[in-house]
Amino acid sequence: MIELIMDMKATEKRVAIKEDDKIVELLIDRPTSHPIEGNIYIGRVVNVLPGMQAAFVDFGQKKPGYLHRDHLCSYQTSTLSKAEKEQKGISHFVHEGEAVLVQVVKEGEGTKGAKLTGLLEFPGTNIVYQPYGKYKAISKKMADVKRQEWRKLLQEWLTSEEGVILRTASEHVSPDVVEAELLELQRQFLEVQDKENASSKVPSLVHEEDHFLSKIVRGIPPAEVKLVEVDDVETSQFLKKKGYPVRFYQGKEGIFKRRGMEQELEKALKRIVWLPSGGYIIIEHTEAMTVIDVNTGKYIGKTGLQETVLKINLEAAVEIARQLRLRQIGGIIVVDFIDMNKDKEREQVLRTVQDAVRKDRSHVRVIGFTELNLLQLTRKKVREPLTKMLLQPCAPCDGKGALFSVDTIMYQLERELLEFNGSDTEAVIVEASAEVVDKLVGLPDIMERSGLRIYFIKKDGVPRFDIRFAGSVEDAKERVKTL
Repeated sequence: MIELIMDMKATEKRVAIKEDDKIVELLIDRPTSHPIEGNIYIGRVVNVLPGMQAAFVDFGQKKPGYLHRDHLCSYQTSTLSKAEKEQKGISHFVHEGEAVLVQVVKEGEGTKGAKLTGLLEFPGTNIVYQPYGKYKAISKKMADVKRQEWRKLLQEWLTSEEGVILRTASEHVSPDVVEAELLELQRQFLEVQDKENASSKVPSLVHEEDHFLSKIVRGIPPAEVKLVEVDDVETSQFLKKKGYPVRFYQGKEGIFKRRGMEQELEKALKRIVWLPSGGYIIIEHTEAMTVIDVNTGKYIGKTGLQETVLKINLEAAVEIARQLRLRQIGGIIVVDFIDMNKDKEREQVLRTVQDAVRKDRSHVRVIGFTELNLLQLTRKKVREPLTKMLLQPCAPCDGKGALFSVDTIMYQLERELLEFNGSDTEAVIVEASAEVVDKLVGLPDIMERSGLRIYFIKKDGVPRFDIRFAGSVEDAKERVKTL
């Protein structure tokens, strides 16, 4: 069963997901870092490349997005087979300067732009609606009798041009509930079409995916959750209406601090992860891939070298699967396990990895061991990695290290100040780097929400803060003069 710990009161929203009492995911949402995956735009074709059978589309971001011919959707291509599309080529369907409706499939990273599609999808809790999908897909995890019942209903509800994916979560849900959700998703599509027809501005955003709370609700149905603990009244009420078992947290101390999640978050940013036996793994990020190295560390075993190696590798296999989720690592992953002499041991480690990644809500493909005995995996990138979101290159060491970013420190300070709300403290003196202060004062109603008069002392240097005094307004005014 799953437990959710939700820190939703401050500007930065954070959710910790626990499975079997172990933290497996840390989700963070900031006003400045909303993902665009799932958003729908009217874009402008800026380049058509017949050799790649692709077009580049300006959809309002820094870099144009990549749109392949097989992901086009227009009146011209809807009646053609894939073979006919290949014969005609992309230049037959789109031209430079043309306006096209596209959805972001994968966000851009580094020098690469986003991956786009014209085959739109509207995800719901029980279904995914595809206006041009044509195919009605039903989860194979359902019983055959149930699948037949649902297939008949879907044929009645949808035209031959429309498609839908029926999630496993819908197996025991009333057809009326699923039909109502389908009607809502169809309404969203009609709204997109109306905006497309009415819009004179290209590029422009016509549909924004609700990425954070709604995405969590879609991915984790109430039946799988034993408890949601949340510190925000509005979120609590929303989740109760959805059928989740909710406990409202009213403590003065921040909910993440109270539940030990701050320490877990700090661990998730470190290179080294210790294993129960005393072995450890090292996680290194490069622009091309993530490399993970497994080491024996303090563990010396009891019977011999091979027993030691296998035990640590098996522990590492389970922990690596957890760390991929926890740190939101995507793309190519290479694991250098401790050398194993026997094929059956490699097979055992491989099966352990395969079993462990099945719990991952992102798609993970375990490719296998190379000739150099390196395990290859890929994981679909859904969110920005925690290290990239929370850290920034260290200027004093020429970028060789990393430290908490200005935004991360600013949100930490906001949470510290909100803990004073309802206390006897009237005023605080905060000493912080100038960038942190400037960002904090830009947050809406920070003094009103914290119930404090805040006096700032700006300092140069790396992002940091220190609450130098907490007490009455009168004392704070006198103390400021001496600092």
